[in-house]
Amino acid sequence: MKNNVTEMKNIDPPKVSFEDQVHDDQRKYSRYVCDSRAIPHEIDGLKPVQRRILWAMWNSDARNRYTKTVKVAGLAMGYHPHGDKSIQDALSAMAQNFTFANNVPLVSGEGTFGDVLDPNAIASPRYTEVKLSDFVKDLGFFESLPDIDYIRNYDETEDEPIFFVGKVPIVLLNHIQGIATGFRCFIPGHKLGHIIDSQISYLKSGKAKKIKPWYKDYKGEIKISKSANGSEVLSTTFSFTYVDDSIYLTDAPMSWNREKVINYLDDLLEKKDNWLKDYVDHSSQTFKIELLYKRGDKPTEEQVRELFNKEQSEALTYNIITHEGKLQNSNPEEIIRRFCDFRKTHLIRRFKRLAGLEQEKIDRNSELIRFINEKWNQKVTGIKSKAEFEDQLKKAKFKYFEWLSTIPVYRMTLEEVKKCKEAITEAKAKFEEYTTLYKKDPKLVEFMVGELNELKSKWDK
Repeated sequence: MKNNVTEMKNIDPPKVSFEDQVHDDQRKYSRYVCDSRAIPHEIDGLKPVQRRILWAMWNSDARNRYTKTVKVAGLAMGYHPHGDKSIQDALSAMAQNFTFANNVPLVSGEGTFGDVLDPNAIASPRYTEVKLSDFVKDLGFFESLPDIDYIRNYDETEDEPIFFVGKVPIVLLNHIQGIATGFRCFIPGHKLGHIIDSQISYLKSGKAKKIKPWYKDYKGEIKISKSANGSEVLSTTFSFTYVDDSIYLTDAPMSWNREKVINYLDDLLEKKDNWLKDYVDHSSQTFKIELLYKRGDKPTEEQVRELFNKEQSEALTYNIITHEGKLQNSNPEEIIRRFCDFRKTHLIRRFKRLAGLEQEKIDRNSELIRFINEKWNQKVTGIKSKAEFEDQLKKAKFKYFEWLSTIPVYRMTLEEVKKCKEAITEAKAKFEEYTTLYKKDPKLVEFMVGELNELKSKWDK
């Protein structure tokens, strides 16, 4: 006991105060929350749960056919160390295709996934089905798989991507919100065509075009203003359609569901100091509320806007995780510049790999031609074992001696030589194409612009 007391006395006191230790732990936890669930990545625009969902879908039947949402969520749990409910919620949100949800969903859904009237009216994951959308395949996420980096999943049993690399910065395409300890992000949606135009402008001139927030099927006004502290604020409004003498409310501000709009209308009716007499709700999936006015008191468009002057405002916060692993506040044009620069390095890596594969085809076919011309199929009769045959080929300076030792006799023909020569010609053409793409920047830019224009023509609705 005495020795233990002596040892305890010799222990140095902590060099960090309790208060500093708490602050350091809080900072580390805050960053962990940002990285693990709240803040999207600048390159693929995904939070970890979303990335793991897409990865699980790619490696299952959900790649090409509709699969129960609950089953896909279960598969994603193999990569995501959190509860099934959080995965199911994230998966359902990725399939939503209405205003203020996703401009272009990465997941295609069958069943009820809510609507603008009630975004939370999502059917049980036992009754909905999902698969990868055609858009996410055209986007190039899965073309990138041989040329991206992987880490082990949480239980060290499988690999998962650090991030995907597509053709456009998805972080700007679909509306993203996230709240972490001490940090948040609010990144509005933007039009695919506008993002692509900005990318092409940067690739050609070095200057990205400014882009404005945009939401699919939304006809209201999107305003950008400055707050007292200088940050940008996005505001959305009501919008209306006029048919003959009828007035219809057809859009509500962001985050205004049907219940909130109806409550607002009821409040206006109670005041009885305006032109609104009553309303008739014809809404089904989208807003269509007929506004009835007092006889002989038809309001002008200005008076309608004056009465429905409520707006929903949100401070824009483009917090992202960079490909270097840093938490950074950015802006759309900077995100586009950084994305295009990274996409270039990624494509250079891809084309170097592809050029290497074509060079291997050239080398293999050249060696097979030599193998046939030197009649090694006849020499094999005097060799006792496969290992001895491989050793003889190795001594004869054949690089692919293991492969050549397995070539069947029926391929030792002049016809095979002809096929090899044709394969070499084709491989040389591709080798030249890939080498030019990764060595010459103008050619790489031309390739990137071409794939962006193709994506825009197909998906920019």
